[in-house]
Amino acid sequence: MQHHPIPHKIDRIIPWEGRDYRYFSGTAYLGMGSVPAFEKHIIQGIQQYGPNHGASRFSNVQLEVYDALEQQFAREAGAPFGALLSSGFMAGYLSQTLLYALADEVWAAPDAHPAILPAHFQPDPSQSFGEYAQECIERSHHTKGKTIAILSNAVDTILPSVHDFHWVKQLSAENTYYLLIDDSHAFGLLGKGIYGTYGQWKSLPARLIVVGSLGKALAIPAGMILGDAFFIEKVKNSAIFRGASPAAPGYCEAFLNAESLYSRQQSLLQENMEYFFGHLDEDTKAALRYDPRFPVVTFRNSGWAQKLLDKGVMISSFSYPRPEDAPVDRIILSAYHTKEDLDLLAAAVREQ
Repeated sequence: MQHHPIPHKIDRIIPWEGRDYRYFSGTAYLGMGSVPAFEKHIIQGIQQYGPNHGASRFSNVQLEVYDALEQQFAREAGAPFGALLSSGFMAGYLSQTLLYALADEVWAAPDAHPAILPAHFQPDPSQSFGEYAQECIERSHHTKGKTIAILSNAVDTILPSVHDFHWVKQLSAENTYYLLIDDSHAFGLLGKGIYGTYGQWKSLPARLIVVGSLGKALAIPAGMILGDAFFIEKVKNSAIFRGASPAAPGYCEAFLNAESLYSRQQSLLQENMEYFFGHLDEDTKAALRYDPRFPVVTFRNSGWAQKLLDKGVMISSFSYPRPEDAPVDRIILSAYHTKEDLDLLAAAVREQ
């Protein structure tokens, strides 16, 4: 599908070549960019801290907003400690790099994001998450005295599917396990409030590390690592963390002041998901793949993107994660969509 360059921010309507299209793509699940009060918080944060902060977190003059965000995020997520970075990809990359050095073996889920994969790892994309989990259980009972790193997304955004990690309880107790979960598509959507799935899985018999981007549902260009004292100390003592510029501080300040706005947008998104899924007949549902807890819909057959574009609906359609992969057509629902948008979408899908 061809690209659509635009000279303005993305919203629920995209004007292109003389026609307005309803936009059902991207990762702005909570639609925070369309909330004036949130934009005001960002502007106020920039006025307080400036447009950027390019110095190390360990320079002699430090901005207090970073520690404040780490402490709040960890506390609300139910994690011992947090580490804030400038992007979710950096958070994932740094975490898997440190884990790779700690572990004897690395077991990566088939849909694990490239950010949390060691460079030479290539999971089997034909394997289901259930098959992967069963393989991990079986391998664990043929392994003894090893430190094993298990790498997975919280959500398969392509299928889509919300992953369950209770199977970790079935792993052999003869090994030590690290469980690294990428919450990039869970922050703001799943788990506790806007703080992701750490609290949901922290009682599993594994040392839990949750990483992810705050730049999707939460609209903050930053990344977060949640974990225990041992691992977060390794993160903060690493050359990458010490040498990299931190996140833009104004956005971090905005996050700290936007809890009620996030909560409101979560409610709106939930209403929109229930409304849209409730307006699909059984035949239409049979042609789709979705989880009612997650605002992404995919198709059992290809070729939907152009058909929906002809109806005035622009959905996600591109090769991912590698350029040689087949394009994936996906509908992404957001809190900023109106009932009129959802009615148009439902009618366009039903007519195909």
